[in-house]
Amino acid sequence: MKQVFILRGLPGSGKSYYAQNLADELSGADESNYFICSTDDYFVNEQGEYHFDKFKLSQYHNLNLARFINALAQGIELVIVDNTNIKKWEFIAYSQAAIALGYQVKEVIVGEVKDKSMQHLYAKRNSHNIPLRTISKMAYMFEW
Repeated sequence: MKQVFILRGLPGSGKSYYAQNLADELSGADESNYFICSTDDYFVNEQGEYHFDKFKLSQYHNLNLARFINALAQGIELVIVDNTNIKKWEFIAYSQAAIALGYQVKEVIVGEVKDKSMQHLYAKRNSHNIPLRTISKMAYMFEW
């Protein structure tokens, strides 16, 4: 069965960790059986350093969507979208493409979005140095 998992959650909530564990569990750790699509990948330079550029965010989201559709077109059994997906419109194109290509789609919320103490933890542990103020704003805007 071909599956797409669309992860949603605040920065630092553990989406990337969840994505890799899910991929390993469902694919038997065979990298040819899964693909993880994360817009964050485009912000990593050749030295492996992450540099966010808000002016490139839209372009990189489009590149990630194209990469996702390519993975579906290749028939990869398990494809995971590892983005924050705070608003539903942010992942509807992923969902629609997956359904159109015969995939079962599951939306997974990772972490506790509204829990203030968890937001503090996420601010401390997110790998992109996103401040608590921004994480709290994202939590407030989160669409269920």
